[in-house]
Amino acid sequence: MKNLLVVFCLLLTSGPAFCADRFGRPVIKVSDEKAYQFVKLDDVEYPGLSNGNYDVTCLVYRGTERYYVEISIRNKTADPVVVPMDFVAFEKPGYTVYRTDTMDAAREAAAEGGIRFVPTPPPYVPPTTNTSINATATTYGNQTQISGNATTTTDNSGQAGANFGNAIGNAIAARRFYNQQRTDVLFSHYLAAHTQTGGDSPIQPGSSRVIVATFEQSKQKKKPFIVTVQIGTDKFSFSYKE
Repeated sequence: MKNLLVVFCLLLTSGPAFCADRFGRPVIKVSDEKAYQFVKLDDVEYPGLSNGNYDVTCLVYRGTERYYVEISIRNKTADPVVVPMDFVAFEKPGYTVYRTDTMDAAREAAAEGGIRFVPTPPPYVPPTTNTSINATATTYGNQTQISGNATTTTDNSGQAGANFGNAIGNAIAARRFYNQQRTDVLFSHYLAAHTQTGGDSPIQPGSSRVIVATFEQSKQKKKPFIVTVQIGTDKFSFSYKE
C-alpha cells in the first residue's frame, strides 16, 4: 500500500466543532468540546489531542451501517514509530462493536458510485372526456324528430402536467444522485489510500499519517462511545455522543 503522508500545516483553533459532514456522511460530535483542540480541514473541525510525542486527531462519521474513524498521527519524536494494527479501539458500553476491513468499505463506495440513475415514471392521470350535442328538434303533428350530431373530445392536459412535473422532479433527483455518486467515487479512493495494512512503513520523525478504520456494531443503536488511539505507551481517548 502506498502510504500518504500529511503535513500538519493546518489551522489550529480552540473553538467548538460545528455540525458538518465528511464525504456526505454526518460527523459525530465529541462529548466535551472544551477537552480538545480543533484542526480545520475541508470545512470540518477535527478534534485533537497532543503530548510531547504525538499530535493525534480523530474524526468519526457514520454511514448507514458502519462508523468511519479517521485518525491522523504526527510523530514528534526523534525515532520512527510503528503503528500496530490494533492501535485503535472502539468502545460502546453495552454493545458489540468490531473492526472491519476498510477496503470492503472502499469497494462498496466504488460500487455505489457506478450505479446508473433510474428515473421515476410519471403517475398515470386518466383523461377527461367531454361530449357536446348539436341537435335540432322538428315537430310533425304528434311526432317530434331530433336530428343532429354528438362530438366527444378527450382532454389529456392532466397527464401532460404530471409528465412535466415528473420531468422536473427527475432532473432534480438526477443532479443530487450524480453529485452523491461523485462523492462516493472520491470517498472510495480516499478509503483505499488510507487503509491500514500490516506492511505499512513506520512514521518517520516529523512526518504524519492518516488512517481510516471502519467499525460496525451488531445492533444498530445510537449511544455514547469512546475511541482510544494507542501509540506505544501513549494513549489518546476521544469521547463522542450520538
